Amino acid sequence: MLAATRTLLRSNAQIAKNIVQKRNMTVVVTPAREKVTNAEMFILAGTMVVGWQMVPAWVLIHMRHYRHLE
Repeated sequence: MLAATRTLLRSNAQIAKNIVQKRNMTVVVTPAREKVTNAEMFILAGTMVVGWQMVPAWVLIHMRHYRHLE
């Protein structure tokens, strides 16, 4: 009985050890190889600003529909 308990506890410890994930990651940060042009930066920034403003603008434009005041 005692041997079976030890075996059971040992196998549970092994299962618990395998459940926990261990990750070893290395991150190397280096400068950009090619500089982003000003035009591309302007287009990307403009796209982000328009994307961020779309939802609030949609809600404000359709406020009557949200309040059921047609």
